[in-house]
Amino acid sequence: MAGAAACWLLLTAVPALGAVDDTLVDQQWNLTQIGAAEAWATSTGEGVSIGIVDSGIDAGHPDLAAKIALQADCVDGPCREGVAPDGFGHGTAVSGVAAAATGNGVGIAGVAPDARLVVARVLDDDGQGDPEDISRGIRWVVDHGAEVVSLSLGDPDAIFSRAGNSLEPAIQYAWSRGAIPVQAAGNYNPGVLGVGSAGYGNLNALVVGATDRSGAVAFYSTPLGNAKWGLVAPGGNGKGPGEDVLSTELGGDYEWLAGTSLAVPHVSGALALILAQGLGQQAAVDRLLATLDQSPCGDGCRGRLRVDRAVAPPTTVTPPVDPDPDEHGSVPVGIIAMVATVVVGVGAAVALGLRSHRR
Repeated sequence: MAGAAACWLLLTAVPALGAVDDTLVDQQWNLTQIGAAEAWATSTGEGVSIGIVDSGIDAGHPDLAAKIALQADCVDGPCREGVAPDGFGHGTAVSGVAAAATGNGVGIAGVAPDARLVVARVLDDDGQGDPEDISRGIRWVVDHGAEVVSLSLGDPDAIFSRAGNSLEPAIQYAWSRGAIPVQAAGNYNPGVLGVGSAGYGNLNALVVGATDRSGAVAFYSTPLGNAKWGLVAPGGNGKGPGEDVLSTELGGDYEWLAGTSLAVPHVSGALALILAQGLGQQAAVDRLLATLDQSPCGDGCRGRLRVDRAVAPPTTVTPPVDPDPDEHGSVPVGIIAMVATVVVGVGAAVALGLRSHRR
């Protein structure tokens, strides 16, 4: 922001979701909630790579095939570059939310339509993953160009445990190499299960909880606790079609899913849109946090995701000039800088989705 005379204004005419020809886009309430179509008038994420560290990807899916830059299989040993076959479906769904092909006349639209995907398979066909495999996957995507690392994984108590086998060193490695980690908060609410939020400490990662279609924090979304950068994004409420998040499914199909796993790729895509504007790592995080919708969203939560505000260019506002200063005297005019903020929450666990409904 340029001094005290800067405001966030969207000056360009923007398309509505209905203007995009993807056949299922009118069912993507999640994109409307975060202002995605408005953001695309300013940035589409071109030139940015998102690392998907998950169960792999359906490389033949019509909404994903053209989006994959690199793949590797990191299950049970060193990462083997080549393919990352998804036998579980979770990674395919996460990938679709982040960056499904948009404007291709089929299926859904992604938050960052022109971002590329660097995919590491770290979860097996049952959706289970070893911390060592996951850590290798995080490092692999970062070493192969990922600027955002999307981690729809958990549960956070395992990742940040006191007993070791933690992903924290790998997440900090990603940050040290200039990438931005995005971690799911988890799908267990203390009020429901009597457990607390994870202890994130000073971890350099955005920790994401989930919101439902109304914008309220989802009942299952784990509180963000002491997360350094906590927010919420669309994740659905577990009730299925029209209420959950529609995304890509194995075999070229589409399905409704809910969970903080779905909230994470919304934030990952949003960061890709911001980075494509030329901002650096910390500046991109600061921009995203500064433009959240700051409606109350629980302990540790800074707000709800709004990508339209995150990519809107700062514009200098010229103070009005007194046409006759001799008559009225010299009166200083103050301009207040205004920054709107929105937050959306979604949490995640290792391949955790509340419910799956095939469309």
